[in-house]
Amino acid sequence: MPDSPRSGRLQARAEDTRRVILDTAVALYLSQGAENTTVSAIIKRARLGRTTFYRYFKDADDVLRQAVTRDFDAVMTDFQTQRYEHEDLEEQIVEDVVWFIRQLRRRPAIRVLFANNSAQLYERIDETLAVAFDAALACSRPSFERARVSGRLREGVTVDKYVEWCMFIVMSLQTVNFPFAASEFRLRQMLKDFVVPSLIVSVGEREAEGAR
Repeated sequence: MPDSPRSGRLQARAEDTRRVILDTAVALYLSQGAENTTVSAIIKRARLGRTTFYRYFKDADDVLRQAVTRDFDAVMTDFQTQRYEHEDLEEQIVEDVVWFIRQLRRRPAIRVLFANNSAQLYERIDETLAVAFDAALACSRPSFERARVSGRLREGVTVDKYVEWCMFIVMSLQTVNFPFAASEFRLRQMLKDFVVPSLIVSVGEREAEGAR
């Protein structure tokens, strides 16, 4: 039996309330830090009752986890519609990594992770960090599969190693202000010169190997 119009309205209202709580929490994280954002502060800023808050979230950590998860889910969804297909595999890998970096910078809840990357903060969202790997996997798998099918993966590079290495590069660029990262041209060149060759063999290498 299809949902009644009233049921649909109630569900929409519930989603709106949940979104308001998450948006309010993220705004507070960015203005005063996640470690200083309490349930009471969220309730006061969102102008909601305490009972309403606890209808949707268990505690402050639950809000933080769900806010980060929401952003990573959005990254995975957007990748499917925004990814540009390059003819050149090297350019594809560079483009995918740069796209992922751009997404992390524009997602407010994810930015919180790098604004204060303390061990205590990561402990609060430990289980949610698996979503970060899922997002990286979703954004890396197409180029990994393309490299695998074309026989260009470096020996020993599995999908997990491929994703973990790309994640390491991306996360490092978020937590350390490398001078080259301020210029997208220099960033792309660094990825092309050092990261891409660590994942795949060049066309020249493959042809030389085949000629032996």
